Amino acid sequence: MYQVMIIDDNYLSVEGIRHNINWTSMDACVSQKVYDGQTALEILEKEQVDLIISDIEMAQLNGLEMAEKALRINPSIKIILISAFDKFEYARQAIRLGAFDYVEKPLDYTYLSSIIEKALHTLQQERHNLDILNRSKPAMIENFFSELIHSSSDEARYSLNNYPDYLNLKLDYHYFQAAIIRIENADEVKSKFGIEEYHLRLMSLTDQIKESFCNAFSLVYILTNFNKLIVFLGHDYVNAKIFQSSSSELFSRLSDSLRGRVFEVSIGIGTVIKYLWNMPVSYENASKALEYSFFFPQKNIFDIRDTKRKEIPSELFTSQNEEQLIQLICKKQTADIHDWIQKLSANLLENYRSKQLIFIQIYSLLGRLLKFMYEMDINTEETEHEIIDTYHRMEYAVSSSEIFQLLEEVCYNICQKLETSVQNHHAHICSATIEYIRTHYQDASLCLKDIADHVNVSPAHLSALFKKNQKQNISDVIANARIDAACQLLSNSSASLKEISARIGYTNQYYFSSCFKKKTGMTPSIYREIHLN
Repeated sequence: MYQVMIIDDNYLSVEGIRHNINWTSMDACVSQKVYDGQTALEILEKEQVDLIISDIEMAQLNGLEMAEKALRINPSIKIILISAFDKFEYARQAIRLGAFDYVEKPLDYTYLSSIIEKALHTLQQERHNLDILNRSKPAMIENFFSELIHSSSDEARYSLNNYPDYLNLKLDYHYFQAAIIRIENADEVKSKFGIEEYHLRLMSLTDQIKESFCNAFSLVYILTNFNKLIVFLGHDYVNAKIFQSSSSELFSRLSDSLRGRVFEVSIGIGTVIKYLWNMPVSYENASKALEYSFFFPQKNIFDIRDTKRKEIPSELFTSQNEEQLIQLICKKQTADIHDWIQKLSANLLENYRSKQLIFIQIYSLLGRLLKFMYEMDINTEETEHEIIDTYHRMEYAVSSSEIFQLLEEVCYNICQKLETSVQNHHAHICSATIEYIRTHYQDASLCLKDIADHVNVSPAHLSALFKKNQKQNISDVIANARIDAACQLLSNSSASLKEISARIGYTNQYYFSSCFKKKTGMTPSIYREIHLN
């Protein structure tokens, strides 16, 4: 039931409001009748009051002054102010102070009832919203820590400074630290047990961490982010070294306890900081530390203190190195390609531990390989798609070995395309050679050099290439073309053997007859007798 206080220095006015409003229908009652503003404030300090109906014109402390102080005591209280003076300034000042509404005298009790109903309805809505807000505090705390690490230090201090007190968070410790526990086999566990069971197990892991750390740290808050846990620690240790030592030992114990169980984890430990608002720095360092799992997949705890940056020597990766790889690809020496990439991997990992730098080196190398394919006139469309796919896959690689395996796959694919391209090129040369012979066999001076010049290769290379691919010599192809033409002329014309010999590229009739008999097993004359139409 709502508690109502009526304030007026006129007794009759108080009684008039009390008796002319149907309080029961509004689930309300007049619990306080007060005749001056100061007494009203004293009661508000001790008693629960939901609604005040007060006259403005009162001695000593008027209604406007009382309303302002009453709202300081209880900001959620609803106040309806009444005045016999028709002054717009009163209404404007009342609303500015935070009063719910302003009613003029003489009172219309029906109108006043409607205002009271609106005030109590608003109060009911606000209480409902406050209840929702209070039940939402765990989510607000989660949002607080999430915003804390994803803002700059200055932004966090400016936008979140008032929230710790409101959320009842004690965050005035000497030192703080953020750490990240990444679930490496999250997809596997989800697939095996289902999403619900996965998150139940993640909650159990969260409880385990809290129990393990609560004796050593006053603040242990864990933010769950699907495939990782972000751990916030705070305590009043004497110095940062003791804090760091304690957290490192506990994370090491946690790692040992999880070995061989459902979750496979990697842990990144950030720097110890003195001020809460510098938590983004600690979180960023925990993320950087965790990146080292890319280089050391056999480890699962990575402390930012153990990471060292080294500049990569400029001579480590040169165009000469690229040409060595291209020569190996041309020779299709897959074992040597594997060794070359393993050597590159070892050199990069030894001299610099930055995923981005390694990516840049691989990007550069893939670009050079693509240029090589252009130079070789190999169709690059499929390879371009493979390289783009490799770029995307590199971003999601969890270890350096995956990156170099991707590079090796691209090199092997180029070897295969090069082999196919060479075969196609050789087939094209052979086809062009045969076509050239078919259209030039009548030329008595036709020779290997003429054909080689036409297909743009050396005579020796053409001879060897043609014999390898066609299983016969070029001279045999020329002879076969001429004898085939002779057979057609002998069967379909009355030309003399001398004329036929000249028309198919032979300068000597008798040499033609000898070649014809060698190919067909009979002389040209006998062939004509048998086949002449």
